[in-house]
Amino acid sequence: MTRRDLFASAAATVFAANTGAGAAAAVSKKTYILVHGAWHGGWCWRYVKEALEAAGHTVLTPSLTGLGDRVHLRNPGVNLTTHVTDIVNLFEFEDLNDVILVGHSYAGHVVSWVADKAKDRIKHVVYLDAVLPTDGKAFLPPGVGEARVADAKDGYLMAKSGMDFLGIPEGHPLYDWVDSRLVEHPLPTLMETVVYENDGPAGLPKTFVRCTQNPRMASGDADPVAAMTEADSEWAYITLDTGHDLMVTAPDETADILLGIG
Repeated sequence: MTRRDLFASAAATVFAANTGAGAAAAVSKKTYILVHGAWHGGWCWRYVKEALEAAGHTVLTPSLTGLGDRVHLRNPGVNLTTHVTDIVNLFEFEDLNDVILVGHSYAGHVVSWVADKAKDRIKHVVYLDAVLPTDGKAFLPPGVGEARVADAKDGYLMAKSGMDFLGIPEGHPLYDWVDSRLVEHPLPTLMETVVYENDGPAGLPKTFVRCTQNPRMASGDADPVAAMTEADSEWAYITLDTGHDLMVTAPDETADILLGIG
């Protein structure tokens, strides 16, 4: 489905609901929080957000502290707890409930810890090609983060990712748009140990979306997440034939998946 088709379908649904002609068939309004990964900001969701809002839903796309439009706030004290607090505060100050909470890449750690702290406000957690945290462990294995500090800008900022890792080929219409907005990522966010108090996201419905063109999957090895989700009824597993930055390279398909959740 193209973006134009998706928007047209969404607009028709909203019109029918507002006029009463198709109220019975109209979907209920949903609330989404889309959390970006490392180096990115809330800007990266632009086209997915447009599609979800065109379908009549509420969509929030915050930039985590030190990233995106909040890059001016970066400092050595920004860690994973900072980013979790960013989202928990969003729930509280915007009085949000029944939220479909979505995390891309690094934000798998963020949304999982948010789910631990705000479980009663969350309807579903979605992991977009994300790293799943383990209680009692950090994103980076012991010693790796410390080794990276030596090469980090100002002793705490990890260099921007290459566009090839993100799956955005040179010549893609949004290549320059993305490349010009990526910023260095605070290393302490990847070095802080995850500690759950309420079993993390356990007990909530969860969906994992795997991008089959990401570098880790390109080798053809079996995805361990697929096996994990098959053994757990709380999980659904979906594959999408695109690169790691699916919200950029496949925004229509990404929006379509999210529209089908909740």
